[in-house]
Amino acid sequence: MTQKIPKFLLAFTLCLSLSLNVAFGQSEQDAYRVETFSTTDSPELDISTQGGFITVIGHDEDEVKVIMYVTRSGRYLHPSDHDLSDFEIDISQSGDRITASADLERGITGFFRGTPISISFEVYAPAGSTVQGNTSGGNLRIENIHNNVNMRTSGGSIAAKNMTGNISLRTSGGNVTLENLNGMIAARTSGGSLNIDRVFGSAELSTSGGSIRISESGGKLSARTSGGSIRASFAEFSDDIELRTSGGNINITLPQADHFNLELSGFRVNTELRNFSGRSERNSISGRVGDGGPLLAARTSGGSVSLIYQ
Repeated sequence: MTQKIPKFLLAFTLCLSLSLNVAFGQSEQDAYRVETFSTTDSPELDISTQGGFITVIGHDEDEVKVIMYVTRSGRYLHPSDHDLSDFEIDISQSGDRITASADLERGITGFFRGTPISISFEVYAPAGSTVQGNTSGGNLRIENIHNNVNMRTSGGSIAAKNMTGNISLRTSGGNVTLENLNGMIAARTSGGSLNIDRVFGSAELSTSGGSIRISESGGKLSARTSGGSIRASFAEFSDDIELRTSGGNINITLPQADHFNLELSGFRVNTELRNFSGRSERNSISGRVGDGGPLLAARTSGGSVSLIYQ
């Protein structure tokens, strides 16, 4: 179920986000360039950069504000410091589509007098915006967007909060943090950890080597890691849940349920069975509780599986 956030709450969150940026040393006064565009309540955003971060914050105004930051050696640059002639910068509007991109010109190595320049974008947009974002190495942060989102980074971390819609997030090496999401969600990291809090709808989560922590979530969920542990606590159990790791332990906390299917396997399986019919052994359990229902499947190749009820 899609959850709407009241306008006053969106406005409050925007003010809070701005104050936090100031608290951590980044403010609009540090910006290299600022552009504001009038839009509908559901524009398309296309944001891309090489090496810098991308932040997108939803608000309740029909406008998009793009703030571009340029840094070198940890210092903010301004037009008087450097003209960015080595880059192709595009901050523009075409109908209801807003583009914010920074690309090195062909033949440029990415270094200015031996020191790399990083270009980042901070965007404030209507909560109904669709977002396409890509950075070759910086962090991604996105909040308060209630539409389709597709964002990628080659090496940074990802943080997504207070969102609904079709959400696809991927990093090649950083951690992924999801908080208060609802919809069709796909999140993947090739090497970091996954931290999931209050995620509902349908979620596919995976990491090639990090741990996975899930809390107060529900809906249809699949979470896999190639080598880390999984610790999962669910607020509801109404659809299939699949948890899998190749080497770590799996610890699950479920709300009390009378009818569901159960598939657990590992070096050792620990749980209490009530009204159960099926096969129960030291290292695997397969069958149904009560009349059966949604499936809880947990598998580990080298660790243990523990299931308790709230």
